[in-house]
Amino acid sequence: MCHFLIQYFAFCCMGDEVESLDSYRESHRSNSSSSLLIERNHGSKSSTTYPTTMIARTTLTSAIIQLTCCCVASSSHHRVVPSNVIVPRGVSLQPEDRPLVGAAPLCRPRHVHLSIGRTQNVTHSSMTVSFSISTACIEGANTVGAVHIGDFLIEGDPKDVMRYNASRSDHNHYFSDFYYHIEVDSLQPGSDYGYECLLLQKEEPSAQQYLRQERASQSQEVINERIISRSGISTFHTPPTPGHWPPDHTIKFAVMGDLATRRHSRETIGALDHDKGIDCILIAGDISYANNHHRIWDEWMDMMSERDFFSSIPTQVALGNHDLDTVHRSEPIKVIGDSLEIGLAYENRFRMPQIRPPIRELASLKLFSRSGQPKDFLPYEYGNAYYSFTFGPSKHIVLSSYSSYRTGSLQYDWLLSELKSVDRSVTPWLIVMLHCPLYTTFQTHHKELFTTEAQAILEPLFVENTVNIVFAGHIHAYMRTHPMAFSRRDPRGPIHIIQGNGGRQANDRYKSDAAEDWVDVRDRSIFGYGTLELFNNTHAMWKWVKTGFNAEGDEDFHGFSFDADLNVHDMIWIRNQLYVEEMGVSEEIELNI
Repeated sequence: MCHFLIQYFAFCCMGDEVESLDSYRESHRSNSSSSLLIERNHGSKSSTTYPTTMIARTTLTSAIIQLTCCCVASSSHHRVVPSNVIVPRGVSLQPEDRPLVGAAPLCRPRHVHLSIGRTQNVTHSSMTVSFSISTACIEGANTVGAVHIGDFLIEGDPKDVMRYNASRSDHNHYFSDFYYHIEVDSLQPGSDYGYECLLLQKEEPSAQQYLRQERASQSQEVINERIISRSGISTFHTPPTPGHWPPDHTIKFAVMGDLATRRHSRETIGALDHDKGIDCILIAGDISYANNHHRIWDEWMDMMSERDFFSSIPTQVALGNHDLDTVHRSEPIKVIGDSLEIGLAYENRFRMPQIRPPIRELASLKLFSRSGQPKDFLPYEYGNAYYSFTFGPSKHIVLSSYSSYRTGSLQYDWLLSELKSVDRSVTPWLIVMLHCPLYTTFQTHHKELFTTEAQAILEPLFVENTVNIVFAGHIHAYMRTHPMAFSRRDPRGPIHIIQGNGGRQANDRYKSDAAEDWVDVRDRSIFGYGTLELFNNTHAMWKWVKTGFNAEGDEDFHGFSFDADLNVHDMIWIRNQLYVEEMGVSEEIELNI
């Protein structure tokens, strides 16, 4: 085995002024896979004026680029690996294809995606790698899924291998793939890693004995002999240390909801794939619109897997009503007595940073309308239903609109504890995501239990704890409020954003021709996603990226007028409400982009 470690040290000092939004971003982050150093972008000067608290000078004290390679066969699906990542040992950087070892192409790991792991602290970070393997490759075979990253081979725990049966009738059988969710821990915060997913033959003793050890060449040869199939090489960047800002760039989240698999869905993710600098993706529910047709989940996973970001950027999801695996009562549905199992695909295909393993009891059909919409809270707790994670200077709380949050419920008590534990000196940004909005200017769903009770129960907690932003979907439209509390504008209240126009529809009707006083921007005809870019403890930028519009001939087109100018964006500086009194409510920020 040949093992090379190359270290590059580069010193450069950035200029004293940030000249424009684009030059700021480009000078503070590099997405190039061919450049070893971060170079300053000498863009033209803009009239943009930035907050006085923004750090305008950044010194790149050193760039240490590690390139590790060993002389073994390359992966079957070669992907160019940036030179500033830790490449899995045993993976060649040469582009020659390596034939699969005793397996058909259908046995290759697919639907590879990431989520933030449970460990995020000063010294360690973790990332969960998820992928699926066809049932035909697993049944009756002595196999195990694994992730190969750096010098480590992490084999999946049997309890983390998921599969489900969603057959709904004698003529409608569906057996899912096997899903592997492998949490890779002891990673360095704010670091780049290369990895690949493997299907291995089991052996005795297990290769677990090799975990986190430098391997001699004979050990690597043994592992290579066990490989049945492998994915291509992908890369990811671990979140920064909690409370720390990356020294070389801002932190940017993409936000979308109600995505589905339609033409406009593909437009949205196509635009997202070209959006530079996304660190994490937030999906506010109604992910695939499968409605218990589980092959649509496969189609959604296929659609996302066509884009590089799905295997390189963590995706955090919230539970939507169309993720509950219910259908219109006139369709065949898998029932057990007078009940049904909910959230099969949502709980099996994803792995969020769980508080505890899921509790999913059978849900009575009486809890659903004939159209399949829930009428009351459902027996679904923990798991992927609700959870939290930290991403550098931001704390994120993801809630379930369909698990009870009434006083004394499991979710309510957990939320209280979570809010009390937030240290705003470490995570000054506090962001909530759930599917059903607390406030809406649209007609659809506005009288639902899950909106009215959220206002009564959750809003006082959000206001008391100075939540900055509440993201939601559910409504097939876009809305952003002013900072508000209890139906009135309030400079220290949360901003409520509905981003439910990811691709399914963008056509919900307004309750009134005149917008409410607390509404700043609303639209019912444009598809798109949003980005939240954190610049420092006090300022962030929200931007609505429009990717398509309702047009005649589209499914669900109702003939109302639309804004066809896709270059119009809702763009606003957000001042952290935590510091509003310190900064002064009347402070204005000049923005001319």
